[in-house]
This record gives sequence, C-alpha cells and structure tokens, in this order.
Amino acid sequence: MPRKGTMVATPPPEILDAIGRLLRADPARTLAVAQSLRAPGRSFESTVTGMSMGSVLGSGSRIRIALVHRDRYEAGEVVAYLADGQVIVHRVVHRGRAAAARGYLITQGDATLVPDPPVDHGRILGPVTGVWRAGGWVPPSGPPRRPLRAKLARALSLATAVGALYVSPRATARALTALHRTAGALRAARARSGRRRAPGPPESL
Repeated sequence: MPRKGTMVATPPPEILDAIGRLLRADPARTLAVAQSLRAPGRSFESTVTGMSMGSVLGSGSRIRIALVHRDRYEAGEVVAYLADGQVIVHRVVHRGRAAAARGYLITQGDATLVPDPPVDHGRILGPVTGVWRAGGWVPPSGPPRRPLRAKLARALSLATAVGALYVSPRATARALTALHRTAGALRAARARSGRRRAPGPPESL
C-alpha cells in the first residue's frame, strides 16, 4: 500500500497504450523498463496473440498488466513474463517453495498439455489484473473445465515437471523446451496432413 500522504498517479490511456507498444516492440529492454515503472496502482495494456490460453484470453484480447512489486505469485494467477525475447501470458500452475525450485514458477497455457519451462521470478513483468469485456475491465476468469482425458494428461505432465524442478531447474527447462518443440512439430504435421486430405470443391455439372 502507498505511504500515507503519497499520491500515485495513474497514466492516461494513451500513455498506457504507448508503454504497451514499447514493451512489445523491444522485449530485450522490457524488464528494465518495467522495473523503472513499478509503483502501486501502475499498469500497462497489451493485446494477446495466439490461442495458448484458449477462450479465457483468446487472440485479440485486450489485457491490463500490473507493474507492482510482488514477492510471490500463487497457482491460478495469470502472469506476464519474458521468455526468449517474447512476452508470454500464461497461468501459474506451481510455485517452487524449497531447495533448487525456490524462486521459480511453472506456468502453462490453459489450452496446452505441456507446462512451460521454469520461470525465474526476476523475469515476471506482473500479474494480469484485467481483461476488456463488453466495455469494461474484468478480472481474468479461472481455468476452463476440461475432459477427463485432458485433465489426466495435464496432471501427469505437471507432476513430472514439478518433480524435476526440485532437482534441477536448468535440466527441467531443457526437457520442457524439447517437448514443446516436438508438440509444435506434431501439430504442424497434423495440419499439413489435414490439408492434404481435405476434399476439393464438387465439380460443376
């Protein structure tokens, strides 16, 4: 909370939008910029691309990310963080609490089966506090309901990742990165196969 007598100004929407564009355009400087802007009540806005969060944050969703100082994040929260030169917005599924895992989070997209490589706390921009819906800001919703098969697959992959995290975060990151690449290659192969099998238009008589 701000100290008594301290005023915290919220930037106007056009400044928030400019901050969001700056962070997306130059991810290498994102963390440094975010650190310098952190203050109670301060945030920036961005737009989601991709469908890894499913219907909760579909492509094109407008989100608000809080630039606040946080010592910890809990499972279930949606956070924005920097990875491989990109800003990723995924849900926290585990917080490392001891040994080698301390200071790391495991995140995962709501629509993915494999967790992300471990995220060091220092790479987190902040929590997603709002999603633009029907003319107003609302908190991001919780995880969607899934079929039993998907639940079991996600639970198994998460348990494996969590167990490995407490042994070696670096090795866990390498393994999960390889799994994501393999999954991406399989999706691309299925998409190509589907296009080849798609029937052509009927012949005109």
